[in-house]
Amino acid sequence: MKRYAELCMTLPDDETAEIVEAYLSDYPFESFTQEQAADGKGVVLCAYIPEQEWTACRGQVLQLLSHYGAQAACRLIESQNWNAGWERESFSPIEIGGDMVIRAQWHSPRPEMGLFDIVVSPSMSFGSGHHATTRMMCLAVRRIDIAGLRVLDMGCGTGILAIVAAKCGARHVDAVDIDPWSVESCRRSIALSGVEQSVTPIEGTVTEVAGKCYDAILANINRNIILADMPHYAAMLAEGGDLLLSGFLAGDAAAVEECCRGFSLRLADAAADGEWRMLHFKKERS
Repeated sequence: MKRYAELCMTLPDDETAEIVEAYLSDYPFESFTQEQAADGKGVVLCAYIPEQEWTACRGQVLQLLSHYGAQAACRLIESQNWNAGWERESFSPIEIGGDMVIRAQWHSPRPEMGLFDIVVSPSMSFGSGHHATTRMMCLAVRRIDIAGLRVLDMGCGTGILAIVAAKCGARHVDAVDIDPWSVESCRRSIALSGVEQSVTPIEGTVTEVAGKCYDAILANINRNIILADMPHYAAMLAEGGDLLLSGFLAGDAAAVEECCRGFSLRLADAAADGEWRMLHFKKERS
C-alpha cells in the first residue's frame, strides 16, 4: 500500500493558508485540507505527498515554510485510511452560484437545483468544490457554450468539472489525472451524477490523450504543470476553442498569459477569488 507523508501546520488566516498551499502545489503534493484551528486562532493546513517524493523535496519545502514562520508536524500514513476518514468527517455540501450544489451521496438531495444537484464520491484530491479555483472553473464552464463539444478535463480530481461539462451538454469528456485515487473517485462520481456515458476517466498525464482534438480544455492544476503542458494543450485545442485555466495565484497570471500568447491563445475572460485566478483563453483561427 502506498504511504504518504502528512504535513500539518497552523497559519494565521485563510489568505496565508491559500498562499502557502499554492506554493506547495509546485511540489508533488497530491491533496490539501484546511480547517479552523481548534482554539479558533488561525487555520490548520494539511498537505499530503507520497513518502518517496517527500524524501526528495523535504529540505526545500521546510525552507519555504520557514519563510512564513510555519512549523509543520509530519507523520507517515496509509493512503486508504486517511482518504476514507476524510470523506465522512470533512466533506460538506458546497453551493456555487446560487443554482448549483456539490454534495456526497449521504447528503440530502437538493431537487431545487435541478440539473446541477451534483453528487460526487469525495476524496482529498484537489477539486472537492470547496476550493476557490474549483468554484471559478465551475462558473466559467457554465458561461461558455459547451453543448455538443469535445472536452478535456486535465487534473480531474473528484471529477467535478467533467460532470459540470457533461451536465451542460458536452458531447464527451475525457477526465485525466495522474493519481489513481482521483481516477477512482472520478469514476464513482460520474456514476452517482448519472453522466458515466459522457465521461471517460483516464489515469496518466497529458501524454495519454496527446493527438486527440478537443473543443474545450479545462486545467485546474498549478502554474508549473500548466506551463509545461501548454504545447500539448495548444496542439489539441481546435481553432476557436476554449481553454480554461486555474490553480495559480495572481502573481502567476502574467506568466501564464505570456505563455499562452506564444501559442496563439488570446485572453477572453478572467476571474478572481481572493488571491486565486482563473483565465479563459480562445484559440485564434488561422
